[in-house]
Parts: sequence; structure tokens; C-alpha cells
Amino acid sequence: MKPYAVQAGWTVVSEDFKGGLLVVLHYNRNGVEAWANAGTDNPGTNFFAELIELTPPPVSLTLTEPAATPEKMPEAGKGDFPFLTPIPGSQAHGGQEDNAPFRLTPKGATQDEIVANGSVVRSYSLKDGSQALFAAVYHDALVKAGWTIEQEKPSGEVVYAHYVKKGRNLWAYLIDHGSDYDIRVGKEAAADQMKSTLASDCHLALVGVLFDFNKSTLQSASDGVLTQVSTLMTGNPSLNVEIQGHTDNVGADAYNQTLSEARARAVMTWLTQHGVAAARMTAKGYGKTQLVADNSRDEGRMKNRRVEIADPKCKPAAK
Repeated sequence: MKPYAVQAGWTVVSEDFKGGLLVVLHYNRNGVEAWANAGTDNPGTNFFAELIELTPPPVSLTLTEPAATPEKMPEAGKGDFPFLTPIPGSQAHGGQEDNAPFRLTPKGATQDEIVANGSVVRSYSLKDGSQALFAAVYHDALVKAGWTIEQEKPSGEVVYAHYVKKGRNLWAYLIDHGSDYDIRVGKEAAADQMKSTLASDCHLALVGVLFDFNKSTLQSASDGVLTQVSTLMTGNPSLNVEIQGHTDNVGADAYNQTLSEARARAVMTWLTQHGVAAARMTAKGYGKTQLVADNSRDEGRMKNRRVEIADPKCKPAAK
């Protein structure tokens, strides 16, 4: 089957031999795009083929690009996100605030990382909708509004997007369940919020600073939160900080110490390259000596793998 498909212009995307044979094919020539699944059952006695041709969506969506000043988020499940509205014809079904960490697996990583401390969710249904329609409409609308698509599942039911312009740092997670869909937006910590937290707690975890797995190489997705730190520093010229690298307890002490130091230096280098004087910063690694959560759980290890900034002159208020 494969030689005939390739000869006809199809590309073999993947093959799976578990429980039979499944071949995923893609065709994109002469203005025609199509996907196909073909294969056999486990005994190899039955053959099947499924084909779908992609056509322009019957509906379109224009999103308003996020503003330089954070907009008011919907409360108690009422209202839409100002910059991430539903597909025309959708019916709203409420939503909620979620204080659980907003997490995803960054590019180049093999494990989840926290990108926001909490999120807001809005739920909708769309008559005669489909995952292919959902993915096509939101992909195009997000890109046109300045978002970066960080992840997409091949089936189209999940889209991760990131907006890092105008000093903003917005993460969005869109998922289609079939009969309905959800839009989740991470809670954003802008420069003024960072300033108040740093003043009250004397240190601040930089949620959303992401690295390649087991490396000190900064992910480009970190630019949003680091830009906000740069804005904080340039707007407060008397502020000097220690940039602190921390790890979870996986791995040897010496390895984690070295990794935490390298990650702290990487953040300092980024800030230096973006307008913050090196004399205003020091970088120090703490390895796994200052854990803030239970390392026996994934979420705890994510919280422990972090970069913080601390104000050495600050004295925490008595509690």
C-alpha cells in the first residue's frame, strides 16, 4: 500500500504496529490537503481506510490582540475573555477560577512545568462543531492576533498558545471535548504585581522561566516573564537583586548544584542583554537545599524547579 500512496503524492507521517497496523498519511499538493488512516486489524484479515479532505472553515473568528495594560478577566464564569472570544454561534456554559498551577510540557522538555499560578476557564458548546473546525479556526485567529502556537495535537482537540508582546505574558489552553470546548487562560503576574510581591516577601519565584530538560538553555517561551522582570528592574533603578537557581531532589547533590548555578547565570545573562546593568545583579545556585514543596509528587517537584529573584536589602514583614 505504501509505495502506491507515496507514488501518488502522499507522505507517510507515522506507522504503528501495536494491535495491528495503522499508517497515517498526509497529502498536500496543488491546493488540496487531506489526511488518511489506513491499516489492518490484529489478525490481518480486515483492511480499513479513513479519508478526510481539509477545506476552508465555514466560520471565521477575529481575535482582538491583547493590550499593553492587562484587561479585566471574567469573574465567576460570567463574560468572555476580551482577547480570546468564542467561535461565532457558540453557547456559553459558565466557567470558574482555578487556583491550581497551570502546567504544560515545554518544547524540548520531557516533563511538565508550571507557567502560571492559577487560571480562569470559560466553557462553550457549538452545534455541528468538530475538532478539525475548532483547531483550524483558533489556529488561524491566534496567529493573526500575535500569539505563538506552542503545541497542537495532531487530532486538533488541544491547542497551547503564548502571547509575549507589549510586556504581556499570557498562556492559553484550548481543548475541544467533542460536544463542547474550554478556553483556559493562565493568571498573569505583571511587573507591578512582581514589585509588590517582592516588597512584601523579599523574594519572588519567576513562574514561566523554562529550560531545556536537564540543561541551562533558556526556552524562548521564557521571554514573556523575563521581559516583565526587565521592566521591573528598569522602572526601579535602586533595586538590586540576587538571581537564585533551585532544583528538585532528583539527581546527585553536586549535579543539582551545578545546574542551579548555570540556570541562575543564564537568567542574569538574558537580563543583561536586555538592558539591566550586570552590576545590579548577582547569580547564585542553591541546588536542592531550599525546597518549597513535597518532592514525592510531580507538582511539588515542578514548584521546586524554579528561578527566583530576591532583594538582599529587604526584610520580610513579621507574620
